[in-house]
Amino acid sequence: MTPPNPPPLPRRLYDSLPVIGGGMVLWLVAAGVVLLLGGPRELLWTCVAGLGVGAFGLVVFLAQRAAARRGDRSAQRGIERR
Repeated sequence: MTPPNPPPLPRRLYDSLPVIGGGMVLWLVAAGVVLLLGGPRELLWTCVAGLGVGAFGLVVFLAQRAAARRGDRSAQRGIERR
């Protein structure tokens, strides 16, 4: 007897864009806090680097999603919108 398959994940847990965008918003808020409170410049540059990494990740994710929609063989599977 095999166990039943688990139910599919709800869309809010499947979509990566809110996670990427939320992380970028948090880095932006952190940068604003550092600027308002006059924190060390190293913290500001850390926030800028976090935003940059988030932007790079967003571009890579969107490029992979577009490639998956086109049906490219090298594209990741499972990142298309449901």
